Amino acid sequence: MPDVTLQLNLSPGDVAYAAITVPYLVEAHRANVDEKLAIVDCCRPQRTKIIDPDVRFPEAEFSQRVEKICAIAEDLKAKGYLDRIVYLRPGDRLFPLLSDKYLRNLVQETHDYGACALMSYLAALEIPQTRYILHYDADMLLYQAANYDWSVEARHLMDKQDKAVAASPRISPPFSKEKNIPDAPSLHEGRPLSQVEGGWRNDWFSNRCYLIDKEKLSSYLPLLQGRLLLETLAVKYLNRGYPRSPEMMLFRRIGGAGGWRLNLKSEQAWLLHPATKPPRYIELLSLIQDAVQQGKVPAEQKGYADINLSAWENFFVGSSR
Repeated sequence: MPDVTLQLNLSPGDVAYAAITVPYLVEAHRANVDEKLAIVDCCRPQRTKIIDPDVRFPEAEFSQRVEKICAIAEDLKAKGYLDRIVYLRPGDRLFPLLSDKYLRNLVQETHDYGACALMSYLAALEIPQTRYILHYDADMLLYQAANYDWSVEARHLMDKQDKAVAASPRISPPFSKEKNIPDAPSLHEGRPLSQVEGGWRNDWFSNRCYLIDKEKLSSYLPLLQGRLLLETLAVKYLNRGYPRSPEMMLFRRIGGAGGWRLNLKSEQAWLLHPATKPPRYIELLSLIQDAVQQGKVPAEQKGYADINLSAWENFFVGSSR
């Protein structure tokens, strides 16, 4: 039995593309999951030392975008791409539970210091009832070969390693053969790597995409322990970089205790991510996604996880000749 929940995070920032990206992510895994779950973050980021929500997220505009992303989620459910939707709204009764279980009741804010999601990522770990959670942010692009599901291979390999808490496919298109250089998940991540069966051992826990084992994760909770606990108390008191991001907390807690993420070596699946989403990216998104599904990318994109928009523009110009 799968014992896997496919879980996607949606927010008002995903309005322009969620209807394009989510269906493909679902179809890539539909046969190997028990439930398709969306968590929709409807909370406006709080004020931090570097973020003024009244400037970055004016209330009237933010409310309109909340309505739009909720409508998109409901449409995806009506079309069979989602089985269940959980909406997180200000004051949600789940937040105190998450704060207690994961953060020792020291952090109650819904977003990190840079206005990126915090509670919704913890909810993504808490709400699914299956042992394994297969998570994507809604802006992710995935290449996956026919009759292959990277999460199935990842789970098989994770189960052999007690400290393998999470896994992901390659984080960028393969590059080693074309560029005749040693293979790696990317040309830029910069974290220590060691080869293990099926891929590489990595201590960074990205929220962009992962398969995670909830049973293994539970042994590292709460996340705020040791030096990370003291650091959180300090930055909260000094109001410097508070709250920390969930990625940083997972990295410091799990990676610091010897847990790791498996980055698959298989070239049958890999990811791309738009670091920014200007209007031109949205215009080209359907073309980019179609090309990615065929495993076609510009040469400049190989080995790099973040979308190189100018390379894609030139790629499509060249393809049309």
